Amino acid sequence: MSRELPPRSLKLSTVINYFYRLLLSLSGCVVFLAVDSVLASSPSVAAEKIVIRYGLFEQSVPVADLRKYGETKQVSSNLQSFLHHLSPKQQKMLQEALQVKMSLDIVALDKFLDTVHVKQLLFGVSQGLARQDKAGVQALRGAVILGAKSKEGLGIISFLEAYPSERLVVDLPASLEVLRRSKLYSSSSNERPQDNLSATPIWQLELQYQILATSGKQYSGCLFGDSVSAELGNTLGDGTFNFALNGLSTISLVEQLKLLVPTNVKCQKTIIAIGGNDAWYGISNEMFISKLQEAIALARKTGSQEIFLLPAFYSTVAASLDPTVAAPLSRVAEINALINQVATTEKVLVESEGVQPLYEKNALKNNLTRDGDHLNPEGINIYRQALLKILGTPKIIRNS
Repeated sequence: MSRELPPRSLKLSTVINYFYRLLLSLSGCVVFLAVDSVLASSPSVAAEKIVIRYGLFEQSVPVADLRKYGETKQVSSNLQSFLHHLSPKQQKMLQEALQVKMSLDIVALDKFLDTVHVKQLLFGVSQGLARQDKAGVQALRGAVILGAKSKEGLGIISFLEAYPSERLVVDLPASLEVLRRSKLYSSSSNERPQDNLSATPIWQLELQYQILATSGKQYSGCLFGDSVSAELGNTLGDGTFNFALNGLSTISLVEQLKLLVPTNVKCQKTIIAIGGNDAWYGISNEMFISKLQEAIALARKTGSQEIFLLPAFYSTVAASLDPTVAAPLSRVAEINALINQVATTEKVLVESEGVQPLYEKNALKNNLTRDGDHLNPEGINIYRQALLKILGTPKIIRNS
């Protein structure tokens, strides 16, 4: 019988928030994994419950309940006692995380498995999972690959449903230590936001996956952008690839392109949707212009016949007043004026018409966002349609 979790006085909401981040990092580990033929051949055992353990206390939640919560927001009695320890904001984050589904290139994952960093990461994540055997790494590999092969793609639910054990036991103290050592996420939210992405392990690993997945290939359309664009996934049709990364500004975009161009990836059309983070990070006008011009020059080296710039994304009025969330709307407007200036100089197009329905008076509409800064499903659909109009009908390009 499961023992109840300790009362709120132990600040379990903070601990469980870290647990959420661990789950998110597990789903993010899709770029680090490859086919494990032994486990993949025996998928009959799958996790029916996820067990959260904190010292002598633990609570189990059926995976089926998590799936229902992710799909319908319906809360079972078992899940309710777990959610009791999360703030409303954390509950929303968990519900949204459960909806994340990713489509991945299995061949690229297979190659990525051989890297030293991947093996170290898998070993580290396995230390946060309590198992009686020593097959933690192999279990993770098998679960992620089987989850990625599912019809819905890889997400937290498909990962759990593919995990080769009836119970997945997460040791919260051990998981916290894993997160602390991994340095995949910043532990401080009080520092002024800045673009140091290229020095972070998660950015390096995500980019390494992109290189393995796209090296030597040709695409009819390539999208470069920040977290707003990243939320689209690879949903723009055959022959396209979404290179967007969370937190991207023109500074890290240039570093990304510098590493992608030598791999001989080719893009007939390139869309650059950047600028919101530049405004948020406080990047100067001179730096922004210089880096955006450099990014356009690098994009041309991929063989792009057409390059399109999108205006920087505005946040809601409320979000723009919180410097920990987004930049002031006035600064985003200034960045957009600079984008138009660079477009004229570089003779590229700015496509703003398609994304205008997202805004009202240079502010993101409240009914199209989930947090004031990112788009909800309705907003994402508007953005996707705008991109599809730019791309036209994507052509399937045969890669040699």
